[in-house]
Amino acid sequence: MLLFAGDDLWRDSAFLNGGLLWSPAGLDRDGFTLKVVLAGGLYTYPSGGLHTDVDGTLLSAAALPGWRITTAGITVALYVGPIIQDYRLSPYDPGSLLRGFYSGGQLATDVWYQPSPTSMIALDGSIASIALIGSARAAVGWRFFEPFFVGPEAQALWCFDYQQWRLGAHVTGFRADGLEWSAAAGMAVDSLGRYGPYLRLGFFVKY
Repeated sequence: MLLFAGDDLWRDSAFLNGGLLWSPAGLDRDGFTLKVVLAGGLYTYPSGGLHTDVDGTLLSAAALPGWRITTAGITVALYVGPIIQDYRLSPYDPGSLLRGFYSGGQLATDVWYQPSPTSMIALDGSIASIALIGSARAAVGWRFFEPFFVGPEAQALWCFDYQQWRLGAHVTGFRADGLEWSAAAGMAVDSLGRYGPYLRLGFFVKY
């Protein structure tokens, strides 16, 4: 079992997430893996219909059974399962695409590749049937100083009527006190013309 948690901060949003990966054969072997993700946070957007800023609250939960394949330094995992989300808006915005409670399906994938002991490539992404909410991230890194990788990353976030693009740097695989930490920071710009720095922190622990 692997437990994970983290946060994602931007000028107009703040989110927390956590969950677990469970594989009866062990996470270092091929086989069935269950991914459970819980998330929640706050965000703000300008409403054209209300001519004011709207504050939103999101709660989300997904249970995604899947399969992991590990071979020759590469791990590929594919998950698919149900997702539920709840959006609350203040003031209420009838023109918003996402408001209230939704259920649907989600497809997610994680890829980790180490061409050598001192280099890595990470790819991950997901897409949900709820308003086609999705994300995609690519990162490369090198281990200049033990015990972590550092390098650039690019990320995109989207739904039907919104997109955000990010470019930054990450630190991955820093181990301390039994935990493995990661962090990323950079600049983001969205389809509403807003831009600013982002910060992402995360950690996981294996049992």
